[in-house]
Amino acid sequence: MDTQDLPVNRQESIAVARLLDYMARDLELEVLGGFQGMGRHIFAADVNRPGLALSGYMEYFANDRVQVLGNTEIHFMERLTPATLEKRLAGMFSFEIPVFVLSRNLRPRNAFLDMCNRRGVPVMRSSRSTDEVISRIILFLAEEFSPSTVVHGTAVDCYGVGCCIVGAPGIGKSETALELVERGHRLVADDVVALKKLREDNLYAETNPVIEHHMEIRGVGIVDVKGVFGVGRVRNTKRIGLVIELEEWQKDSIYDRTGLIDDHVTILGIDIPYLRIPVRPGRNIAIIIEVAALNHRLKELGTNPAEAFNKRILSIMNEQHQP
Repeated sequence: MDTQDLPVNRQESIAVARLLDYMARDLELEVLGGFQGMGRHIFAADVNRPGLALSGYMEYFANDRVQVLGNTEIHFMERLTPATLEKRLAGMFSFEIPVFVLSRNLRPRNAFLDMCNRRGVPVMRSSRSTDEVISRIILFLAEEFSPSTVVHGTAVDCYGVGCCIVGAPGIGKSETALELVERGHRLVADDVVALKKLREDNLYAETNPVIEHHMEIRGVGIVDVKGVFGVGRVRNTKRIGLVIELEEWQKDSIYDRTGLIDDHVTILGIDIPYLRIPVRPGRNIAIIIEVAALNHRLKELGTNPAEAFNKRILSIMNEQHQP
């Protein structure tokens, strides 16, 4: 599988309005002020607590991040005199700040809200604890800023192993996935598989929001997998643990017959175990993929059947050659 031509998408910024749309229910967000600034952009997949900035220290102020205000920051502002608070806020607002998020239903001083309204900086408030607000926003931003790509193939959850099935058009990817679904496994995406790199070393497949869980089967047409087989046979995302490439059987090609060769394919900088499976009449590819998934699970648990079998054969050979 050649991954050099895969397009890599990197989100450089996201609008504050997107954060509100996706996190409003999760964090029970309400907007207190700065409504006109919803188009401001967040440029970093992290958050900042501006306690030092409120104290007057502006060096290394991470102004391009979501600014989270908890008990410490709100109570600190309450202790400041109006003149001092005005001066500290003026220093902070000399930087471009995307948004403030308050936790625990805290209420900031009117001077702070007035400044946000004048400068057009949105202020949101959540009923959640400060730690919960920070962790959930970081998870959301990490996903939003993660590099992604798209492959032509099919992604299925087979025995808990995310398998990305690729190959030439017409090779039978969708038909194989349909048989796997019929055998009790779950479809993630067909035809257009969005792959996203999360948490540095994990690659996730996601359902395309337009196609969802529909499949094109030649001779039948469009099949709604969720409608035909039920919601238990689909899922929206799955970590990819195995890439399987289907190809027409070629007489002169050399295929792995022992399982001792561990091939990998690199996608978005992550090495994923890779299998090349030849397709020809009489081969049940769905069953082969099931066995490949189970074999992969064994390897993840620390057992390599091919290596164990090879050691046993070598041991027997050594015993036979001993005098």
